[in-house]
Amino acid sequence: MKDNKKIAEDSIVDFIDDEEYYETRRNKQQIENATWAMYIFAAISSISYIFYLLMNTESFDWVNFILNIALIAVYFCLGAYSSQKPYTAFIALFCVFGFVFLLDIMASQFSLRGIILKIILVVYISMRLEAAKKVQDYEKKNAVK
Repeated sequence: MKDNKKIAEDSIVDFIDDEEYYETRRNKQQIENATWAMYIFAAISSISYIFYLLMNTESFDWVNFILNIALIAVYFCLGAYSSQKPYTAFIALFCVFGFVFLLDIMASQFSLRGIILKIILVVYISMRLEAAKKVQDYEKKNAVK
């Protein structure tokens, strides 16, 4: 009987002294902040596109409208996915930004509108990329099966 009690006490002490667990909790807070930054970026993109549509009603284009709404939806979806797999979501966000940037250059529609906000978001998320990788690896390693 004492052996079972000793094993249970040791597992609690091991859990309390688990530095990796506490580091993961700190990293999750950073990831949550980055996720909120993604949501804020998506909301700002939505609002700015609505203002753009209201000011340019005479040049309304359905294809452009559908593409922009889909892009904003992708930003929101990546924000939601970052709570599940943060590293993957952050890398996907970088890929989306790169793809949109290349399409803008190829279509000769490159503008500085919104580029500063995108750069700030990329830098902010880049600083949390290592934390996201650690959290994703920790959750993968300690997944409940």
